[in-house]
Amino acid sequence: MDAIGEHARGLAAIRRRVLESILGLAVAAGLLFLAQEFVIQAFTVSSASMLPTLLPGDSVLVNRLVYHLHPPRRGDTIVFHFPQAGGREFVKRVIGVPGDVVREGGGRLYVNGALLAQAQTIHSNEQLEPEGSQLPRLVPAGRLYVLGDNSEASLDSRFWGTVDERDVIGKAFLICWSRGKHWWEVRWNRIGRWLP
Repeated sequence: MDAIGEHARGLAAIRRRVLESILGLAVAAGLLFLAQEFVIQAFTVSSASMLPTLLPGDSVLVNRLVYHLHPPRRGDTIVFHFPQAGGREFVKRVIGVPGDVVREGGGRLYVNGALLAQAQTIHSNEQLEPEGSQLPRLVPAGRLYVLGDNSEASLDSRFWGTVDERDVIGKAFLICWSRGKHWWEVRWNRIGRWLP
């Protein structure tokens, strides 16, 4: 009789551990889902528009919560839905925030009359400048002026205007994975880099 009672207690303990494990996994999966939906999201870069900061094949973590605490700031690398491209996700750097005056000319970019240091060359070929790009542009309320770091290969606010702040997904802050053209080409030296 004792052996049967001990066996039953052992089975009950195993069942309890299995149920606790299942419950723990379910809670962890739920928290992971909530984190991905509301706090952190991964995004993979597909173009060369952000070279040298981001390479095609870099995967970045995006903080979805930060812009609920404060608006995007000049210099932030953001990911946003671009409605004119079917809602595709783009990654660019914020150059102008609401109220800023942005002007391009002679291959240089000026924000509020000051030369922007991080964008030394907007175009090495003056023929590539979009029409009217030398005119000063006031960034309207609720909008952002964004550029790719690799301006020679970037379609951005110079071509399609400002981005609505409501379309911003979040701030890219960390390269969490990086691969080359082929799946086996892992760029280990890029993984873990914090973005400016």
